[in-house]
Amino acid sequence: MSLVPSSAKLRAYVVVVAAAVLATLMIGGPAQAATPQAPGNFRGYGFDACVAPEQAAMDQWNLKSPFSAIGIYISGHSRYCGDAYQPNLSKEWVAKNAANGWRFIPIHVGYQAPCFPVNKKSRVIKKTMSTTIATARKQAVSDAKESVASAIKYGLGKGSTLYLDIEAYNRKNADCDNATMQFVDAWTEQLHAAGYLSGLYSSGSAAIVSIDKIRMANTPGFDLPDQIWNAWTNQEANTDGGPYLADDGWVQQRLHQYDNGLWITYGGYKLNIDKNFLDVGGKIRIPADAKPCKKADLTLASYPTLKLGAKGAAVSTLQCLLKQRGLKKTVSGGFGVGTQKAVNTYRASKGWSTSGVAGRGTWTALLSEGSKPRVLKYGSVGEPVFRLQRALSAATGKALKPTGFYNQKTVAAVKAYRKTNKISTYGTTEATVWALLAAGNKG
Repeated sequence: MSLVPSSAKLRAYVVVVAAAVLATLMIGGPAQAATPQAPGNFRGYGFDACVAPEQAAMDQWNLKSPFSAIGIYISGHSRYCGDAYQPNLSKEWVAKNAANGWRFIPIHVGYQAPCFPVNKKSRVIKKTMSTTIATARKQAVSDAKESVASAIKYGLGKGSTLYLDIEAYNRKNADCDNATMQFVDAWTEQLHAAGYLSGLYSSGSAAIVSIDKIRMANTPGFDLPDQIWNAWTNQEANTDGGPYLADDGWVQQRLHQYDNGLWITYGGYKLNIDKNFLDVGGKIRIPADAKPCKKADLTLASYPTLKLGAKGAAVSTLQCLLKQRGLKKTVSGGFGVGTQKAVNTYRASKGWSTSGVAGRGTWTALLSEGSKPRVLKYGSVGEPVFRLQRALSAATGKALKPTGFYNQKTVAAVKAYRKTNKISTYGTTEATVWALLAAGNKG
């Protein structure tokens, strides 16, 4: 069992983690990720596949699937898909997909529990750790060092979480279970010393139950993993630990593998995957909603048709949006000839008639103006999400609360909007949806 880290070691570790958190704050969400996040501050869907998919598949799944994170097998002598079976995985592949918003779940499959039932007919014969505690701990240190070296190889820097894959074993075998927990302790201690975070993947009924018992016992000197990845295929996309993981453990530091061995197709690319739901990195950090005009709130219960002579809060909001486009200088709350002229100028830029009236189409287009990320989907956060939610409210006539978080209500609204406009009903927002909104299409 490891000793409590020295103050110097602890200070160094805190600095590394703080730097990682700062980087995540600067990045914000899946659609804005510029550097590899493993997996960073995120709540949403992920998948893992034995082999890292080809780039064309990643691109299509990025645009059309609900998944924002991918599990990649980066290290370990017991991987079924080791380096020889990974034609696509490289530092360049990671960087390319990080630029497109993907997050990563780096997986290490090394020594397994001493009582793991080894399949000697498998393509890869998994190695088991020693029941001698000192030896098991040395094996864990070796595995952790290998995993860190691979993380560096693929461009996953300090502050990333590396996940130890411990397959199902009989935890009723006390010697086996104890050696496995000591292995996890040493693995975590070594990762922390290297500036990385520790994740533990296992079946709920195996290492997950055991590690949670150690947490609840507050075992002195034991280095608990930073994140828990619970393999419990109950087909529920959440992070409920069920009978294996108490609610007060690893709050917002969990992954749940809720379904596995599935063949799924997006954009013409069929992959065999396991489904995961992530809630990691602590409380989701959503940037503050923009307030472009002091006299106007961009969020309205409804976006009414406005014309010459109209007055009130809705007019102020319209004027604020026109001001953002450089078409209006003041926000007065009164729809005069100046506002009418600005509306006509905007309408003309869209190729619409210069009626001087701002209806649902005008509202929809104005509210959607701004940057157009490659893709937004469940889990995305930030200013583009606020704009999308308001634009959908205007387009559909159904209020969608602007939260800045792409939640399930947003997914449903996007699917309905896409269906109305006769395009594929994915729950993602990409160039096609932005183009429809910019054209003022109703939902």
